[in-house]
Amino acid sequence: MYNSLVKLFFFILVTQNIFAQEKYPQDYFISPLYTPLNLSGTFGELRSDHFHSGIDIKTEEVEGFKVYAIADGYVSRIKITPGGYGKAIYITHPNGYISVYAHLQKYNNSINEYVTNEQYKHESYTLDLYPEKDFLIVKKGEIIAFAGNTGRSGGPHLHFEIRDEATQKPINPLLFGFEVKDKIMPKINLLKVYPASPYAFINHKNKASEFFTKWNGSYYALQNNDTILVSGKVYFGVNTYDPFNKGKNKNGVYSIELLVDSNLIYAHDLEIFSFAETRYLNSLIDYKEYKLKKRMVQKSFIQPNNHLSIYKTAINRGIIDFNDNNVHQVTYFISDLAGNVSTLLFYVKSSIPVEKIISDTEQKEKTGKWFSYTTNNTFKTDDLIFEVPGKAIYDTLYFDYKVLPGLNNSFSKVYQLHYDYIPLHTWCNLLIKTDTLPAELQEKALIAKIENNNEFTSVGGEWEDGYIKTRIREFGEYCILTDTTPPEIIPFNISNNKNIAKQDTIRIKITDELSGINSYRGTLNGKWILMEYDEKNDLLIYKFDELLNKGENIFILEVFDNKDNFAKYKAKLIY
Repeated sequence: MYNSLVKLFFFILVTQNIFAQEKYPQDYFISPLYTPLNLSGTFGELRSDHFHSGIDIKTEEVEGFKVYAIADGYVSRIKITPGGYGKAIYITHPNGYISVYAHLQKYNNSINEYVTNEQYKHESYTLDLYPEKDFLIVKKGEIIAFAGNTGRSGGPHLHFEIRDEATQKPINPLLFGFEVKDKIMPKINLLKVYPASPYAFINHKNKASEFFTKWNGSYYALQNNDTILVSGKVYFGVNTYDPFNKGKNKNGVYSIELLVDSNLIYAHDLEIFSFAETRYLNSLIDYKEYKLKKRMVQKSFIQPNNHLSIYKTAINRGIIDFNDNNVHQVTYFISDLAGNVSTLLFYVKSSIPVEKIISDTEQKEKTGKWFSYTTNNTFKTDDLIFEVPGKAIYDTLYFDYKVLPGLNNSFSKVYQLHYDYIPLHTWCNLLIKTDTLPAELQEKALIAKIENNNEFTSVGGEWEDGYIKTRIREFGEYCILTDTTPPEIIPFNISNNKNIAKQDTIRIKITDELSGINSYRGTLNGKWILMEYDEKNDLLIYKFDELLNKGENIFILEVFDNKDNFAKYKAKLIY
């Protein structure tokens, strides 16, 4: 039975992969790097609050690898941000696709000249440019940039995407015929089984249960017992990743399929998605498991307000009703795009569910409010207004609310808005009243989220009719604080009257305690200079150019935070 099922699945998998690849050109694009494509990240890989929209190509942990245009086309967009993609370039190709190259160290000379002129024209390091179609033409194999580590990159590499020009949807680049060596099957670490009703039991308990796996030489099995006792409606989830040749990275898998007694119950694959839906990842995964244990378990279950397009099959949204006295075979097939498949096989001993008698304690009156995913929801007290659109939650939930004592430095009590291990999909309005905030501090007030380590994260806010108002996208604990502290400016390699003739940069660290850096402006002898902002390292870098004069120079740096607190640094530099 098992062998015939595996053979059938392999036939279906190969057929599906061939069909998917036939949709996309196989010989049109060349590799963006002239080096073996060793991946540290795959398309659709699970990241914090989003799916990875491309592949991450290793560059031997160094910057400077030449990046090539994968086909003829024109530069249709150049974007530079302190975080995110850092320095990125977009090329539109005649065949209807756009290639994206991100976290770049620098552009080629012609592109860099154009970009630098625009930065000085707008007096801004951050740019989002859309050149005319015939302005920056590139040829297949032309060097367009050099790989780097800019933006929110965890190390030197090339982030590479292919998007559909008409829809702007990212598509799995490995479907376009790029050669990536991968002979290693996905790893399966953990199975979770979840009750889908108060009358469902897993091994006699009405709570989610986890089962670690082992490799038995042919497939993955459960470590301690291959059979789970189940009664009633349940669904499953799995923790899995895909290792590649020549790497220890735990990359994302391509597809997951779940069968019960050879019947396909659930399936998804990561061929294509849209940026508008990427945050639905928080519904695909067991978000509580991720928040509390930093472990990604992908649920084979679709919540009512989850509109991800990656799902191929979901019978009854992935919920299975075990209501007989039989033993059922349950099989997971996990695959990558190279055709490597791992199997998890186990059994479920089903029993007829018995209705649970709800105790008086469980029936006690609650103090919160039901939030529906089909309507807009408002929770209001004398001190707080919380507006939650229906589209912000993935299923109807009972909103739990508590008022906790204020902190020494807060201008309100602490308000617990449900639990931060329950995800919010979209922005929600939050207004907190304060009667203790002096008038002179109203413009310095903000709302802060209290994290598990008792640190504060500003979520912004403005004074409005006795309230501080902001938008949040996470449940959790919130209070009102003020930010009156100016940003800190820490020069690394300059000081007043220093001779800088033996260096080629000015490097300065800028930080802010609470509200965050809003803007900065560096000048030399009264003229604006281009200072690159490496946000992840809080670092500003000015690379010497023609604005640096021989002899004395006056350097001034001004920094504002998001509450208009201001810091200034001035130094005379000799060159």
